[in-house]
Amino acid sequence: MSQENVEIVRALHARWNSGERLVQDLPVYVIPDFELHSPFSSVGGEPYRGYPGLDQWMRDIDQQFAEWSIVPDNVRDIGDRVLSVSTVTARARVSGFVTEFPAACVFDFAADGRIGRMRIYLDVRDALKAVGLEE
Repeated sequence: MSQENVEIVRALHARWNSGERLVQDLPVYVIPDFELHSPFSSVGGEPYRGYPGLDQWMRDIDQQFAEWSIVPDNVRDIGDRVLSVSTVTARARVSGFVTEFPAACVFDFAADGRIGRMRIYLDVRDALKAVGLEE
């Protein structure tokens, strides 16, 4: 099952980079009470929750950035989790400023093989600690 989880994460990266962000397809990949912890969370720091929350997160990203691509440098199985270390390239919608930075994401999988929680880290070391690995 863990290699299947890695392939799901790779497919989600490819889908994001292609611009496909169809909310009606989210139940295929994530459970209804899905949580997304992101540095781009609301001002209150609350995670995005459920399908509406994930849809809102995608709209928030698209509102701020004209382009946002994720190039996975290392995607690996960590039991019922997948760690994806990537290079993100983003172009700000208003200023046109382009930035590139490392990021990591921990995907926690539910028993049914769908994603239950996603945590995005701008410091890869924090993601490694979150899954019990050290650099």
